Amino acid sequence: MIDEQITESISDKLQSGTPPMMDWRAFADWISVDHSVVHMWLHRAYIPSIKIGRRRLVNLVRLVEQLKGEGE
Repeated sequence: MIDEQITESISDKLQSGTPPMMDWRAFADWISVDHSVVHMWLHRAYIPSIKIGRRRLVNLVRLVEQLKGEGE
């Protein structure tokens, strides 16, 4: 699903002051993955998200926690 390189990139960026949530399209651009791939991850609930109004936001803090938990 999501490889270790992406996990490390997200973790590093979170430590540098990235917001804890972001729009899913911005997230796709941020990790350099096609929008359709991230949309599929959201549809299949591979990555944590929340819907606020019309926007779907990726919960980056929870995502990193989940990814770190899978490796243990």
